Amino acid sequence: MLQAHPSVLADLVERYESLHAKTGSAAVDPALRQQLDDVTYTLCVITGTRSLEQALASARRRARKVRDVRGGQTSTAVPSSSTKASSSHSLTTPTTAMAG
Repeated sequence: MLQAHPSVLADLVERYESLHAKTGSAAVDPALRQQLDDVTYTLCVITGTRSLEQALASARRRARKVRDVRGGQTSTAVPSSSTKASSSHSLTTPTTAMAG
Protein backbone atom coordinates (compact mmCIF):
# COMPACT_ATOMS: atom_id res chain seq x y z
CA MET A 1 0.00 0.00 0.00
CA LEU A 2 1.26 3.45 -0.89
CA GLN A 3 1.47 5.90 1.96
CA ALA A 4 1.79 9.66 1.87
CA HIS A 5 5.05 11.21 2.94
CA PRO A 6 4.84 12.48 6.55
CA SER A 7 5.55 16.05 5.43
CA VAL A 8 2.54 15.88 3.09
CA LEU A 9 0.38 14.70 5.98
CA ALA A 10 1.69 17.44 8.26
CA ASP A 11 1.04 20.08 5.60
CA LEU A 12 -2.52 18.85 5.06
CA VAL A 13 -3.27 18.89 8.79
CA GLU A 14 -1.82 22.39 9.09
CA ARG A 15 -3.86 23.57 6.09
CA TYR A 16 -7.04 22.02 7.50
CA GLU A 17 -6.52 23.68 10.90
CA SER A 18 -5.86 27.07 9.29
CA LEU A 19 -8.94 26.88 7.05
CA HIS A 20 -11.10 25.55 9.87
CA ALA A 21 -10.13 28.53 12.03
CA LYS A 22 -11.03 30.94 9.22
CA THR A 23 -14.45 29.35 8.64
CA GLY A 24 -15.60 29.75 12.23
CA SER A 25 -17.66 32.86 11.51
CA ALA A 26 -21.27 32.86 10.36
CA ALA A 27 -20.54 34.50 7.00
CA VAL A 28 -18.00 32.29 5.25
CA ASP A 29 -16.73 32.94 1.76
CA PRO A 30 -17.90 30.06 -0.48
CA ALA A 31 -14.40 29.71 -1.95
CA LEU A 32 -12.96 29.31 1.54
CA ARG A 33 -15.62 26.72 2.37
CA GLN A 34 -14.71 24.83 -0.83
CA GLN A 35 -11.02 24.85 0.13
CA LEU A 36 -11.91 23.39 3.53
CA ASP A 37 -14.07 20.72 1.88
CA ASP A 38 -11.24 19.91 -0.53
CA VAL A 39 -8.60 19.51 2.17
CA THR A 40 -11.02 17.43 4.26
CA TYR A 41 -11.64 15.15 1.28
CA THR A 42 -7.91 14.88 0.58
CA LEU A 43 -7.14 13.95 4.19
CA CYS A 44 -9.73 11.17 4.08
CA VAL A 45 -8.49 9.80 0.76
CA ILE A 46 -4.80 10.01 1.57
CA THR A 47 -5.24 8.29 4.95
CA GLY A 48 -7.77 5.71 3.71
CA THR A 49 -10.41 6.78 6.23
CA ARG A 50 -14.05 7.81 5.95
CA SER A 51 -14.39 10.51 8.59
CA LEU A 52 -12.52 13.70 9.28
CA GLU A 53 -11.77 12.69 12.86
CA GLN A 54 -10.21 9.40 11.74
CA ALA A 55 -8.27 11.15 8.98
CA LEU A 56 -6.82 13.78 11.31
CA ALA A 57 -5.90 11.18 13.93
CA SER A 58 -4.22 8.96 11.33
CA ALA A 59 -2.34 11.83 9.66
CA ARG A 60 -1.10 13.21 12.98
CA ARG A 61 -0.07 9.75 14.21
CA ARG A 62 1.85 8.89 11.04
CA ALA A 63 3.58 12.27 10.87
CA ARG A 64 4.49 12.07 14.57
CA LYS A 65 5.77 8.49 14.29
CA VAL A 66 8.33 9.47 11.67
CA ARG A 67 9.41 12.55 13.64
CA ASP A 68 9.90 10.37 16.73
CA VAL A 69 12.04 7.88 14.82
CA ARG A 70 14.23 10.66 13.47
CA GLY A 71 14.71 12.31 16.83
CA GLY A 72 12.26 15.12 16.33
CA GLN A 73 13.44 16.11 12.87
CA THR A 74 11.21 15.75 9.87
CA SER A 75 12.61 14.78 6.51
CA THR A 76 13.13 17.44 3.89
CA ALA A 77 12.97 15.03 0.96
CA VAL A 78 9.76 16.66 -0.27
CA PRO A 79 9.78 20.46 -0.22
CA SER A 80 6.66 21.85 1.40
CA SER A 81 5.97 24.12 -1.57
CA SER A 82 5.47 21.09 -3.81
CA THR A 83 3.04 19.46 -1.40
CA LYS A 84 0.49 22.28 -1.49
CA ALA A 85 -2.16 21.29 -3.99
CA SER A 86 -4.54 23.92 -5.24
CA SER A 87 -7.30 21.34 -5.21
CA SER A 88 -7.67 18.12 -3.30
CA HIS A 89 -8.62 16.37 -6.49
CA SER A 90 -5.13 16.82 -7.89
CA LEU A 91 -3.36 14.33 -5.68
CA THR A 92 0.24 13.71 -6.63
CA THR A 93 1.21 10.12 -7.15
CA PRO A 94 4.72 8.85 -7.65
CA THR A 95 5.61 7.66 -11.12
CA THR A 96 8.12 5.03 -12.00
CA ALA A 97 9.80 4.32 -15.30
CA MET A 98 9.19 0.86 -16.60
CA ALA A 99 12.08 -0.93 -18.25
CA GLY A 100 11.04 -2.47 -21.55
